[in-house]
Amino acid sequence: MIKWFNVKDRSGVASLYANNITLNTTAMYPLDFAYRVQVGVDENKNIIVMPLNKEIVESGRLDECCLLKLEIHKSFARISSTQLLKQIAEELKLTLSKTPIQFETKWDSEENILIILTKGGK
Repeated sequence: MIKWFNVKDRSGVASLYANNITLNTTAMYPLDFAYRVQVGVDENKNIIVMPLNKEIVESGRLDECCLLKLEIHKSFARISSTQLLKQIAEELKLTLSKTPIQFETKWDSEENILIILTKGGK
């Protein structure tokens, strides 16, 4: 019997800067279909990134103020928003700058979300 490995099951890396979240290739892989994303923090202080397709975004069911652009490049993806990162830094008690803070990521296929594992913030 052969056990096939899935890229979505590997851990990725998210780098938090003062003005963006950068995801490495492994972390961005499950988000490749996303038209926009929503970003939040769960009860465990992990950062949650939910990919949204164009149909959902254009349906008008979501608050446009909560939708963020995901820039996808060949080897990384980026969510750029200084205001978002200020809110995340405040919520998680982090000091963000030009030097990144890196966290492991994991994909939750049941919830269809990327979880940035902050271990409760600093």
